[in-house]
Amino acid sequence: MELLAPAGGWDALAAAIENGADAVYIGGRDFSARQGAENFDREEIAKAIEYAHIRGRKIYAAVNTLIDNTEFNKALDYIYELYRLAVDAVIIQDLGLLYALRKVMPALPVHASTQMTIHNAYGVKYLQELGVKRAVLAREVSGEEIRQIKQAVPAMELEMFVHGALCFSYSGQCLFSSMVGGRSGNRGRCAQPCRLPYDLYSAKPASSAQPEDRGRYVLSPSDLCLIDYLADIRDMGATSLKIEGRMKRPEYVAVVTRSYREALDFLEQNPRKDSGQLKKDMLQVFNRNFSSGYYRGERRGFLSSKRPNNRGVYTGRVLKQEQDGLTRLKLSDELSRGDGIEFWVTRGKNPVAYVRDMKAGGRDVSCAARGDVVELKIEGRVSSGDRVFKIYDAPLLEKAARSAREYSSGKIEVDAEVVMSPGKAVKITFQDRKGNQAQVFSKSPAQIAERHGLDEARLRDKLGRLGNTPFTLADLTLAGTGELIIPLSELNEARRQAVEQLRAAYLKPYQYPAIEKDYRTFYRQYAPSPAKPKKAEKHAGTFLSIMVSGADEARAAMDAGADRIYIGLEGLGRARPVSIKSLADLISRANSGGCEIVPSLPRIQKPGEEKEWEGLLQLSCDTIMVGNLGSLKWAQDRKLCVRADYSLNVFNSITLNYLLNSGAESVCLSPELSFRQLQDLRPLDKTEVLVQGELILMLSQFCVLRALLGNEEEKCPAYCRKADYRIRDDKGYQFPVMGDSDCRFYLFNSRTLCLLDDLDKVLALGIGSVRIEARRQTARQVGGIAAVYRTALNELGAGIKPDYNALKARLLDLSPSEFTKCHYYRGVL
Repeated sequence: MELLAPAGGWDALAAAIENGADAVYIGGRDFSARQGAENFDREEIAKAIEYAHIRGRKIYAAVNTLIDNTEFNKALDYIYELYRLAVDAVIIQDLGLLYALRKVMPALPVHASTQMTIHNAYGVKYLQELGVKRAVLAREVSGEEIRQIKQAVPAMELEMFVHGALCFSYSGQCLFSSMVGGRSGNRGRCAQPCRLPYDLYSAKPASSAQPEDRGRYVLSPSDLCLIDYLADIRDMGATSLKIEGRMKRPEYVAVVTRSYREALDFLEQNPRKDSGQLKKDMLQVFNRNFSSGYYRGERRGFLSSKRPNNRGVYTGRVLKQEQDGLTRLKLSDELSRGDGIEFWVTRGKNPVAYVRDMKAGGRDVSCAARGDVVELKIEGRVSSGDRVFKIYDAPLLEKAARSAREYSSGKIEVDAEVVMSPGKAVKITFQDRKGNQAQVFSKSPAQIAERHGLDEARLRDKLGRLGNTPFTLADLTLAGTGELIIPLSELNEARRQAVEQLRAAYLKPYQYPAIEKDYRTFYRQYAPSPAKPKKAEKHAGTFLSIMVSGADEARAAMDAGADRIYIGLEGLGRARPVSIKSLADLISRANSGGCEIVPSLPRIQKPGEEKEWEGLLQLSCDTIMVGNLGSLKWAQDRKLCVRADYSLNVFNSITLNYLLNSGAESVCLSPELSFRQLQDLRPLDKTEVLVQGELILMLSQFCVLRALLGNEEEKCPAYCRKADYRIRDDKGYQFPVMGDSDCRFYLFNSRTLCLLDDLDKVLALGIGSVRIEARRQTARQVGGIAAVYRTALNELGAGIKPDYNALKARLLDLSPSEFTKCHYYRGVL
C-alpha cells in the first residue's frame, strides 16, 4: 500500500519523503483546496518533482477546486506545466476540468478528489469509464464498504484517509463557509465554521437543548487515526493511505509519516505489533482526540465537542500553587525543558507555559519522569487537581525537524571509477546500485605531475563533493600508472556532468509524450461565447420548479401552478421517504394537469442503498433527478432520463456542456455562482437557477442530535422528528437542522434565499427554469410560495411589472427566516 503524505511547503515535503512517504501531495498557488497553506510556486514544484523522482517517490498535485469560465484556460495552462514537469498525477474536483484533461492530456493520470463525493461503486465505475486512474473516497465510507467497492471495481485504485482532520460535512457538499462568510470550501478557502462554538436548542417549544457536560463545539469532529487497522485495510484492497494535513507544520508531517511508515514496515513481520508509542507520538504532535472516524461505523468519540484545537497529551495534575506562581505538579508522563504545557482549569482561560526552569527533589533538572513531583513557575492561576496537558514535546519535535533537515534517507550511493593514462583523456564513471551509469572524459589529456599526482585520496575529495545533489560517493577505484594530473577545474566539471547524466537517467522514465494538438482549442470548442441576453417578455414559458419532501407538499405545489415538482427521496424529517404507490398517484395526477413529477434520489447512496430505488422503474415516469456521480451512473445504466442537481457543483460551461451532451435533460447550476458568472455560461436554456428557499449548508453522516441528546450506542430515538431543532452561533444566527430516513444530518442556512425582485434579470439570461427549494416547508408554505412565483412569472411573461413589494410581503409571511441573495451579487472567494 502506498503511504501518501501532505506537504504545504518545501520543508514539509522534505519531512514527508525523508520519513518514509511513498508519495506526497502538494498544491500550487492557484486552484488548490488549501489556499491557506504556504503552497508551491512553479519553480518549487519543478524542484519538488525532481527531488521525489530521483528518490523513487511520487508527487501528486492538487488542482481540486471548482473552476469558473474565466479561469479555465489558465487552469489548463497550469496543468500543462505540471505535465511538462512530469508530475505523477493531478487531483481534480471540477468535473468539466477532469473531462477536458482526459481529452487533451490522456497520458496524465487523474485522481478524483474527495471533493467529488465518491462514496459508492457506481460513482467509482463512472470515473473509471471516464478514464480516471484513482478515486479518493469520501471519508464517510466504512472499511466494509471499501471492501465492497473494491470487489465491484477491482481495477480501480482506491485512496482512503487514514489520519488527520475530519470534515463534519461530506466534502464537496459543504456550503457553510461559503454562505456565511463568502469563503468557499469548493474554491479552497474554507474558514472552518465547524470549529466554532454553537448552542443546540429547540425552537418549538423554545428551550435550550445543550447538555452542559458535552461541550459547545457540536460540529467539530475528533481527528482520524487508523494506525491500529492497517492489516485489515490491506486485506480489503485499498491502494493508497492518505494523511491529511497540508496546513500542518513540517514536524507534524515528519512524526505522522514516520509513525505510519514504521507501522507499515512491521506489518509483514508482526501484524499485531503494539502501536502505542507511535500513537503517543502522533497524539503529542497534534490531536483533537483520536477516533476511527467512519471506518468501523462507531459513533462514540467522533466529536471533539469540548475543544476544537490541539488537546496535547495528559501529563499530570496540579498539587499546589503558591502566590508567586510557583506550581507543584505530579507527573503522569515525561516532562522536559522546552516543553509546552496547558492547564485545564474549571473557570477562565487555560494558562499555557513553556518549561524553562524546573526542579525535582529540590534540584534543577532538564527532564523529569512519570511519578516525579516537579516545581516550576507559571503565569496564570490554577488550582489543586487541575489537569496538565503537554501540547509541545521539545525532544520529539526537534528530532522530527532534524529528520527533514538532514536529508539522509534519500541519498543515493554511487561508485566511481577513474581511468588515467599519460597523454589520454581521463575517463570517469559513476554507477549506482541499480546499474545506472554516467561516463565523462576530461578535455585535457593526463600529464605527468611535477609534484603530487591525483591519488585516490585527492580524487575522493574532489569527486565526493556531492552535498547539494541526491548522491553520495561510496567506493572509488583508480586505474592507471604514474603520478598523473589534469586541471582541477576539469575534474570538478567532470563531476558535475556525471551528476547531470545520472539525474537525467533517473528522471527519463517519468516523462510524458508530447501533446500533439493545441489543448486550448478544447475550451473554444466546448464553451461557446455567450449570446446577447434576450428580453424577459420572450420567456413566458420559463418553467417554475420546486423541490419538496412529501406528497402533501407536492399536491400543494401542483395546485399553485408549479410546472415541475421534484420529490426528495431522502425522507427528510420523516421515518421513510415517499412510497412508490404515492409517487405513482402523484404522477398520474400531474400528467392530467400538465405538470411533471420527478423523483429526486438522495445525494448520498452508500453501497447497497441503491437497491431501494429499483421500485422507481415500475413508475410511468422515465425521468429522475441525481445529485452525485454514482446515482447518475445508476440512472443511465437503467436508460432513465436524468436532471442534474446543484450538488454536482456545475461551475463552468465545460461541465455544463459535458453533462448535457452525456444525456442530462437539465442542469441546476451551483448556488455559488454570481450573476456575472451566470452571464458567461452557455447554453442556459436547459439550466435551472435557485431563486428561493433554504439551502443545505452541510450534509453529514453523523447526527449531532443523537450524539448530544441521547446515548450513541442505543437505537436512534428520532429526535429530529420530535422537535424543531436549531444550532445558534455566538452572533445569534440560527441554523435549522434535520435528519432523514437514513439518519443523515442536514444543516440549513440561517437565511432564506430570495431573488423575487431580481427575477426579470434571471429570466433575461435565458434560463430554462427557476427553482424553489422547499424541502423543510409545510404544504401551506409550499403552496403560498409557489403561487407568488407563478404570479410573478406570468406577469413578466405578459410584459407586466409585478408588484414586488406586495409579493415579497407574502413571501416574508411564509418564510422561516429573513431573506438573503446569497452569492448572486457578491460571489465567492
